[in-house]
Formats: sequence, structure tokens, C-alpha cells
Amino acid sequence: MGATALTRWAGPAAIVGGLLWAPYGVCELLEPWGTDTLYRDDMGYSEIVDGRLFVAYSLPGSLALLLTTLGLLGAVAWVRLSAIRTGQIARLLAYVALTLGALSLAGVITMFDPLFTAGRIFGTLALGAAMVLAGIAARSAGAPPGWAAALLFLGLLGLFLLPLWPLVHAVQLLPAGVGAAVIALFGSGWALLGYRLWLMPTETGLWLNHCAVDPRRPA
Repeated sequence: MGATALTRWAGPAAIVGGLLWAPYGVCELLEPWGTDTLYRDDMGYSEIVDGRLFVAYSLPGSLALLLTTLGLLGAVAWVRLSAIRTGQIARLLAYVALTLGALSLAGVITMFDPLFTAGRIFGTLALGAAMVLAGIAARSAGAPPGWAAALLFLGLLGLFLLPLWPLVHAVQLLPAGVGAAVIALFGSGWALLGYRLWLMPTETGLWLNHCAVDPRRPA
């Protein structure tokens, strides 16, 4: 996908992806219609006990990861953050997250929970790290402070999703409802960010006119 296509579809992708995070958090943590997987000590991973519920619970998560990562790639392309070193690393991590998101989706399609879970866990981690670095790069590039702050905040929130499942299920320090609310907050932030990306061409024109980036400047 070229830079023009990425910037054109970044906003809608981020909006849809952001909206999908909330139902994913509710389904995965609260299991409103029953249990879809059970952990088997003898197998070393979770076994699917209800295929329909597994797809219903897991598919929104895979799609949310893919679409929000596309949104981030579009934002990086739009502002040309890859012109500086930190932005280049952010872009690379975003592609890693996209690949892991595709593996997660493959896990849903093949009904293999370990593939879905690994792709979702490490894909979300890569996405969060990419957003933090994109926020740092945006700040160095002279982007409006609100954008840099939003990317940093959502990136840190994305990184927090890694220990969220153990905090809810393993050590039970957080109620499942609180965990679902954290995921919904992450998704809501992405939906708002996507909406701003969608409006950007009509509101401000090319952001690059306001954010000249020196490719030689380190970040």
C-alpha cells in the first residue's frame, strides 16, 4: 500500500479499529455468553471449547489490531515521521505489529488459540511501542503538541495492555470490568485520533507545511 493510500484510509481504519477494541475487551475479559477456551495443563495452552464463541470473542481483537496499526502507519506517512530516526523505528515496529495482527487473524481463521493469543499479545506490544516512538518523533518534528501527547498517551496505554490480562486473571488485582474499561479507553482514543486524521486534509491541508522535518536531525 502506497503512502497516498495509507494517508487516505488511515482515518477510517483507525476509527473502525478503535471502535472494535471495546467489544473485544468486553468479550475477552467478561465472557458475556460463556467460556470459549479452557487452559489445558497437559497441552500447555488453551483449548477452544466453543468455536462460535471463540470467533465472536477473538475476531474483533484481531481486526482492531490490524486497523489501528494501519491508522498509525498512515499517520506516520502523513507527517513523514520516517524522515527522522525515531520515526523510522516507529514505522518498523508498526509493520511488525501489522504482521503479528495478521498472524492473530490467522489464528482465528484456523481456530488455533495460541496463534491468535501470541499475535494479539506481541502485536499490541509492538503497536504500543511504535506509538510511543511516533509521539517522540512527532514532538521532534514540530507537530502540534496535542498530536504528540495523544500518541504518547495511547502508546503507554497500549503497553499497559500487556500486563492487563495477568492482572485480571492470574493475580486478580484488577476486576474484569476495569480491564475492559481500560481497553475501551484505548479504543476510544484511537477512534478520536482516527477522526482527527480523517478531518486533517479539510481542516489543515498538508500538515507538512507546518512541520518541516530535517532528515539529518536525530530524535
